[in-house]
Amino acid sequence: MQIILVSSRLGTAKTIHIGGRHIVAVFALFLTSVFFGSAILSWLSIQLRLPVVQELVLSMQHREAQQTEAFVKGNLQALAARLGELQAQMVQLDGLGQRLSERTGLPGLKPANAEPQGGPYVPAPLSESTLRGEIDRLAAQIQDRSEMLSAAENRMREKMVRKEFLPTTLPVAGARLGSSFGRRLDPFGRGNAMHEGLDFVAPMGTPILAAAGGVVVNASYHPEFGNLVEINHGGELISRYAHLSSIDVTVGMAVRRGQPVGRLGTTGRSTGPHLHFEVKENGVALNPALFLGSQLARAR
Repeated sequence: MQIILVSSRLGTAKTIHIGGRHIVAVFALFLTSVFFGSAILSWLSIQLRLPVVQELVLSMQHREAQQTEAFVKGNLQALAARLGELQAQMVQLDGLGQRLSERTGLPGLKPANAEPQGGPYVPAPLSESTLRGEIDRLAAQIQDRSEMLSAAENRMREKMVRKEFLPTTLPVAGARLGSSFGRRLDPFGRGNAMHEGLDFVAPMGTPILAAAGGVVVNASYHPEFGNLVEINHGGELISRYAHLSSIDVTVGMAVRRGQPVGRLGTTGRSTGPHLHFEVKENGVALNPALFLGSQLARAR
């Protein structure tokens, strides 16, 4: 690039040549001036504490403090809300555990704060760390209480299932109770004998009913019991129906409570039409009256 200078004093024109190096040098000089000017201004503002600069710094600090305070406050509100939710869940679990304990009689369902407490209410401010610690503590308690209630529910369900398969239904409707469980004189004159069941007297052909649900494990003729049906109710609990005139079930058949399994008769070692009813567990004879309970009053 060329620049032509004209001077009336010299009477001639003078030409100046400007190259790329001159432009770069001028630009570098400009940047250096701006940099040093800014540095000098900053140094002066710090040394002289100019009011305008101080106000600007204080304003920025105040705005930053407000933003920090708003963030902390919002975080504390979120933590407090979460804590409230966990406390509500804990109250619900305690109430459920107490009702379940009252209905089932199962131990170990006592609420965490069931011990007597009292005193004036004095609110305590909670910091973020305190809130987080309380949330962790309640979450752990809720987990423990949920596992405990789940175990109690399983025990209750097992108890209900077990009860469903206990032989608690009279095996003969409208029958009269004959011989009871225990020692008696042998009906065929052979002296004292142990009677391991209950005898129910009813007309020949009266339907014999399963005392509980289960699976038929024996349906055959026995020299002493005559036509015999045995039902397994789970584990080693078995009910036995003897002296039947006919058998209406087969081995392996699943039967429901109250389902007919045969007809009353006098087969085997019997002196007349009746049902010999036994309950055994692990091969040991149990008194059927323990299972039939008050229903026996109808048969007396």
